[in-house]
Amino acid sequence: MKIKKLIVLCCIMCGIQSIITAQIDTISTIVVEQNQEAELAYNNGIQYLNTEQYSLAVQQFELAIRHNPQFIKAYINLGAAKTFTNDTEGAISAYNYVLSVDSTLAQVWYSRAMVYFGKNDFMTCLRDITKAILLQYETPEAYYYQGVCMFFIKDYKGAVTAYTNAIQRNPNYAFAYNDRGSARRMMGDIDRAVGDYEQALRLNPEMANTYDNLGSVLLKSGDIDGAIRNFDLAIKWKPNFYGAYNNRGEAKFTQGKYKEAFADFKKALEINPKYAFAYNNLGIMYAKMKRYNEAVEMYNRAIQIDPAFGLAYYNRGAAQEMLRKFDETCKDMMLARQHGVDVPAALTSGCN
Repeated sequence: MKIKKLIVLCCIMCGIQSIITAQIDTISTIVVEQNQEAELAYNNGIQYLNTEQYSLAVQQFELAIRHNPQFIKAYINLGAAKTFTNDTEGAISAYNYVLSVDSTLAQVWYSRAMVYFGKNDFMTCLRDITKAILLQYETPEAYYYQGVCMFFIKDYKGAVTAYTNAIQRNPNYAFAYNDRGSARRMMGDIDRAVGDYEQALRLNPEMANTYDNLGSVLLKSGDIDGAIRNFDLAIKWKPNFYGAYNNRGEAKFTQGKYKEAFADFKKALEINPKYAFAYNNLGIMYAKMKRYNEAVEMYNRAIQIDPAFGLAYYNRGAAQEMLRKFDETCKDMMLARQHGVDVPAALTSGCN
């Protein structure tokens, strides 16, 4: 039975607001006689954007467009304002119009990519951000988010290349080092993953997620004490970091410090009662103590939260077997297999 933990990317969604804001025209313009109503509304919209009054900005940019339907700058800033008001479809529509008029505007491709990123549409985000880069929008952030999108579609080799491009353009980009470490970790390149995490922490010693990631790779490589030190630091900088409590619990479990492990798993659930991994791990603890009914209850809770949690089905099946509930064992092992767990054939050979 395995204890489950997660890899954490350091800067998913962080910095998007500043990135979008960078493309906003913040230079006040003088109202001219031609289309002066459109220009006045546009200037008002810029002022509202600068003061983070995004709904009012939307109204003004839409007014500018009504007065001048070909006002490209108004469409661009309307896309930004709608992004800030979480009107993602409206933002995409505005950017679509701009790109239909001029498909060479690299920054607009990038801005639309970030909207898709916010929708977790990583394939479309990657398409748009790659187009922006091809049009010479080669900022560190563009390469960084290209790497993040590649990570989420499991193109880890491509993600490493993108993060490396970001680092070449900004050698102090701690988030890029962290996330390159995570991509390398997924590729099994543990030594270089450790090096990336350590460099990220040299650049920014307060990155709780990076301590957690470094602790996880050290645990995997057998340095349990080093892993625990890093989980401790993750919790120091982020006291409600339930994932770090869960991971430290795994390390304590590995050391045979079951009471401390149990306390860490319980603390993770105190912070986040819907954290399925910690319920699964508590189930493992109860099974270790041969308290199989309580173990089954913990696995039940994990599965209620995450019905696709294959390991929880597998672990529950193992506990059911110890309770001599063989029909339930068969059902759980089949469900575990359906959800991606490599279940030994012997455990399902007699199942219907």
